[in-house]
Amino acid sequence: ATYRFEKNTHTGTETLLLAGVLADGETILENAAQEPEVNDLIGLLVRMGANIKRTAPRTIVIKGVSKLHGTRFVINPDRNEIITLAIAALLTKGDIYITNARKEGIEAFLAAFAQVGGSYKEEPQGMRFYSLEKELSPSDIRTAPAPHFMTDWQGPWAVLMTQATGVSTIHETVYENRFGYVSELIKMGANIKFFSPSVTNPKELYNFNLTKVAKEKHHAIRITGATQLHNAVVNITDLRAGATLVLAALTARGTSIVFGVEHLDRGYEQFEKRLNALGAKIRRASE
Repeated sequence: ATYRFEKNTHTGTETLLLAGVLADGETILENAAQEPEVNDLIGLLVRMGANIKRTAPRTIVIKGVSKLHGTRFVINPDRNEIITLAIAALLTKGDIYITNARKEGIEAFLAAFAQVGGSYKEEPQGMRFYSLEKELSPSDIRTAPAPHFMTDWQGPWAVLMTQATGVSTIHETVYENRFGYVSELIKMGANIKFFSPSVTNPKELYNFNLTKVAKEKHHAIRITGATQLHNAVVNITDLRAGATLVLAALTARGTSIVFGVEHLDRGYEQFEKRLNALGAKIRRASE
């Protein structure tokens, strides 16, 4: 079949890739996702005997084969973990070297990181992220599907912008409900306000159906800094909010308590142990 995705869908593209690999004949996916993880899956399947080609940035052609075989494949580093640690370095005026990290897939983040005052360096076996200990500049970020600024990065970026001098904005266009962490950052002293940006082409811009979203839901925030965050008792609502609140607690004065770490564990293996190895003071406790 030929199938065109109405909106960008990461896992939708992967699902139809898997369906098309052993299907009879040729399957063409149009408006397919460009995320590096999709390319990883294509690379794995091709190594297993599949016939898949990305003939254009958003077009994938799959010619079905009768069977697949085993292979060995190395998965690329987790982009979200890389940027979380990079932001941690800048927030704490630290210096972090991440082995196996590479710039492919995070170019949009690196451009914004350098623009606000962060520094990074590619090394033979990874990347170094560090602070020059200068005043951070504000930014205006709009999330979008790859290769643009990823929706998963906007929560940690919001914490970073609480430490920038001036007014920053984040406009979320990928998910309809991605600001669950904002109320918790406000508890910690962040100066964040919701607003509705002026958009001339909402149907094309947003990756969700805007007509099905409650009118009182805003899709952008305005952050005024620099603000000294303070300790608080906060609740994690989802995976990326978890990393966001841990970064905020590292930045804040005093001792913070973070509930709901089971969300965090879904995407960050032994997160507190690795941060403690870098000098953090985090203790996991049972309720």
